Amino acid sequence: MTDLCFVSAEGGSAFMEELLEVVADAVRSAGGQARTAVGKYPEAGPDTVYVVVPHEYFVICPDTDYPDADQVRRTIGFCVEHPGTSTFERTVSLVRALGAAVDIHVDATAELRRRGVRVEHFQLGYTPLWDLWGGDLDSPRELDVTYLGTAERRRSALLGSYARDLEGLRTRLLTPPHEPMTAARVDFLPGKAKFEHLARSRFLLNLHRERKQTLEWVRTLEAMTNGCVVISETSADIEPLVPGEHLVMARAESLGTVAAALAAEPGRERRLRAAAYEFVRSLDMGPSARMLIDVASSLVRGVTSAPATDLATMRRFASTLRSPANALAVDTASFDARFAGDRSVQAAVSPEGVVASARIIRQVEGARRVATRRWEPAVASSPGTADVDVLIVRRTGEADPDELANDLLTGSVTPKRVLVGEDGVHPWPRPRPYDVLLHDAPLGRGLTRNGLLERSTASWLLVLDGGTRASEFLLERLLAASEGADVVHCPIADPGEGLVGALPPEERRLRTLPYLGSGYLVRRSLVDEFGGWTTEVLFEGLEDHLFWRRVAAADRRATLVQQVLLRRQRPDPGSRPMDLDPHRVWAAVENAL
Repeated sequence: MTDLCFVSAEGGSAFMEELLEVVADAVRSAGGQARTAVGKYPEAGPDTVYVVVPHEYFVICPDTDYPDADQVRRTIGFCVEHPGTSTFERTVSLVRALGAAVDIHVDATAELRRRGVRVEHFQLGYTPLWDLWGGDLDSPRELDVTYLGTAERRRSALLGSYARDLEGLRTRLLTPPHEPMTAARVDFLPGKAKFEHLARSRFLLNLHRERKQTLEWVRTLEAMTNGCVVISETSADIEPLVPGEHLVMARAESLGTVAAALAAEPGRERRLRAAAYEFVRSLDMGPSARMLIDVASSLVRGVTSAPATDLATMRRFASTLRSPANALAVDTASFDARFAGDRSVQAAVSPEGVVASARIIRQVEGARRVATRRWEPAVASSPGTADVDVLIVRRTGEADPDELANDLLTGSVTPKRVLVGEDGVHPWPRPRPYDVLLHDAPLGRGLTRNGLLERSTASWLLVLDGGTRASEFLLERLLAASEGADVVHCPIADPGEGLVGALPPEERRLRTLPYLGSGYLVRRSLVDEFGGWTTEVLFEGLEDHLFWRRVAAADRRATLVQQVLLRRQRPDPGSRPMDLDPHRVWAAVENAL
């Protein structure tokens, strides 16, 4: 009997490993012999045929573990990528050297054949390994809307645009960076944890990656198997699924509105859930599993003529696709509108920029010595319901904070008080429901925020910048997640980048990119422990980045609420030292920690 050995890459995606285990289980159920392995190809017997996901395995596999030419000829490529993505093009280049190939997508199968690759279509279907729901239509679902997909600018912008539609629903958006995910983290749920999550969720939003237009079949089947109703942007390659019966499809821009509307129609939701589960149960992987067994047997018997493998060329190509160790996803957005950490440092610095940076520092330091500072107290207002003070700093070019303050003071949970620092901004004099600290010249965000801190008396601080708008549920959701945490934060919808601040604090990522900024709830005791925020003029614009670096370095617990509860205008700050002399500033950040 042919021995099918499914091999996953060491350090590769947990998702790919899970998928190969599902296919191996289907082969065993169809009467075949199948086993799984991770890393180097296990030693082959006379009837061994290997199955790998080519776009991942051959790129991640180290040179010392690379299969030899005979093993490559006895390898079936299990292809999972759609045309229109860079990973599909990688698959095309690598799969040609293999003995055979199968693909889980109809469109990809057709495109591979068009390019001269011999490939069979493998129809995924029902597997008990995914089903943690069991079809109980009355089981509780405490989460309304979820999303599971790697971060990418188009997807990110669309998710940010759904903020107002989804703010009244219980939402959890899992948007990990596009890097190999090998273990569970707050934004990535492997295996059982993922299926349990889907079984607790009412709706799954589905968006395409890059330029692809076809349905994400694996994600769709995983959701339907666990009773989670799929709401997808319009897709090709959906047959035999029927829109309106098994899932809902709409324009990508409308998915938030559709989810909110469907959440108010429990009867329709129940019918979709039942029909989708019945559909998935009818999808039998047995025929495709037997086809895979036959393809493997043909390779063993030599019936299929495997291509002559130019292993050296294959290895050279794969090596060009490898990322450096611990490489970070390029789609991770900087929190700052202009400065992107290491990426900004790569740009050439002009002598004029260095001089201008020094001049700005002298000007601010001079202004600090002579500038006037005064407080204007708030008009009488009702005390808030939470032990939280809001600290808002507005700098030149940022919107008036009145609307933001109103968002917070009329929210479902209200703060003890709102404190606003107008740093070199001269607002019209008028009564306001918040205390205002006025600087007649720009003195810096860190110094202004520390001035607000002196007036604060609450146990928690909500730290915001001017030009931001808040959901009415912002404080409620952040406080609900605060037990045991020192800092609680959420993604922010940005009109240019989509979502910013959507990842947890990771020291290795923060060393490269200032991707976290304001928009967080923090214990006052932690801010006091840190001595407030940096007031160094050199670090203007990086005050919150330094705060997050300290949080990560001290291993303080930060909780990410995975719902978009803040929106901001595109900030357009004046010239800062980090814009003009990024090498010096970024090096100084490291020395300051």
